[in-house]
Amino acid sequence: MRGRGLRYGRSAFATVLFVALVVAGWGFVSLLTETDVVADRDVGPIAVPVSVAVAAAAVLLALAAPRWSRLTTGRVGALLGSSLVLALGAVAVQLATLGILQFVATGRPTALLLVIAVQAPTPYTWVVIGAAFVSAAGLGLLAAGPSRASWPWEKD
Repeated sequence: MRGRGLRYGRSAFATVLFVALVVAGWGFVSLLTETDVVADRDVGPIAVPVSVAVAAAAVLLALAAPRWSRLTTGRVGALLGSSLVLALGAVAVQLATLGILQFVATGRPTALLLVIAVQAPTPYTWVVIGAAFVSAAGLGLLAAGPSRASWPWEKD
């Protein structure tokens, strides 16, 4: 990606895609499995949206970094590997934020670990990983393409 504004704009759209995929994916998983997004009943209603917002901010900062655009414009393997690392980082940030918010709400240090231990093996965690991977890989593929759209008659 050439320009700073273009990099931030594309990163913002990829982050919006990440949040949309998380919300839609969680809705489908909840509908199909007839479970709640958070298995722990003690978690308050604001903790999950805040944890997704913090994870989205982390994804935005990672995708907007100049290093990301240099790293992903190389080979496809580098793009897929970088996208996987970003996805694992996004889910780690989401789970850590959820645990920290639960610790702040209850005041018990064990609540931090318990909410992470209960939430991590659920399919909702895989949705966050998949959403981050798709948005990062999509941005990398978009960055590898031409910098602007052109009509067929504009090409040499």
